Amino acid sequence: MAAKKKVTQGDTTRTERAKAHLERLSEAKGKRLLVDLDAEGSVALTELLASGYGATYKAVVNRALIAASTRVKRT
Repeated sequence: MAAKKKVTQGDTTRTERAKAHLERLSEAKGKRLLVDLDAEGSVALTELLASGYGATYKAVVNRALIAASTRVKRT
């Protein structure tokens, strides 16, 4: 007996969109980063977002990294 093919439900373009996103990121000289935060880092990220440091978690992280990099370069 042949196995029946499953009918795909929902979004079937996710892989294509993900590939396109990664290509655009690469073209923009960006970098994908998956980070696991400890409790302290998670609280800090949430507090920075709530205070308006950035509009999104991504914006908060980018701004904080650039600020830290600038401070390191000055010393």
